[in-house]
Amino acid sequence: MASVLTIALTACKKKTTTPDPTPEPPPANGTVFLHLHTNVDTNEVDTYVTQTYTMTGGRKISVNIAQFYISSIQLVKSDGSTFDISGNICKLMQVEQYNLGSVPAGNYKSIKFNVGLSASTNTSSPALSDSTLNKANMWFGATAQPSGYIFANFQGKIDTSTAANGTLSQMRPFSYRIGTNVHLRSITMPDQNYTVSSNQTQYIHITVDYNKLFNAIVLHTVANLSVYTVADNGSVLSNQVANNIPLMFSYE
Repeated sequence: MASVLTIALTACKKKTTTPDPTPEPPPANGTVFLHLHTNVDTNEVDTYVTQTYTMTGGRKISVNIAQFYISSIQLVKSDGSTFDISGNICKLMQVEQYNLGSVPAGNYKSIKFNVGLSASTNTSSPALSDSTLNKANMWFGATAQPSGYIFANFQGKIDTSTAANGTLSQMRPFSYRIGTNVHLRSITMPDQNYTVSSNQTQYIHITVDYNKLFNAIVLHTVANLSVYTVADNGSVLSNQVANNIPLMFSYE
């Protein structure tokens, strides 16, 4: 009888189970903006109203167009991994803030991007609704294709005197329309730690100094004042201007 009772008690004993651990919520996101200042030397340029600026050393300049494409943006985390930002930006002279969208909260140390567009985008035709690519002054022709996009467009007038002391009437027009796939340039900003906090907005402040495009260019030579066509983008001058593009960027 005792053995029967033991069996019955054993059969009725409830099994104990370990509950599944509660899954951790995904990390919250913040918002990141690029805040890009347009400069020529120490002068900030934020209007298309004709104005003459004086740069260090006395050289005068006026600006009609100053804009470029940014693509392949990556935010660099403190551990060296990256977070990719989709889409392209056309940085306009009069616009400083550009929303990079939702970004995982955490610690970051740098930002990488290209000035220019990918080879596939450079051969594409923009939709009418594409406000970034559908910009006629960033095409080499009447349409985006077949010649492709202008990656960086900088135009105005500049003092071309050797001593940088010319008068306003002596200023000459310049036009640098840099494009074609060979002139895509990659930028990696120096490390400067910043934190993206949950549900907060973080700004990355960068100054873009267009005066750097004149680095190592002899301005009193008239032929050095124009890179305008796709054919011009095969010249030594176009390569020098394109190689100067990474020099333009510094933290504010």
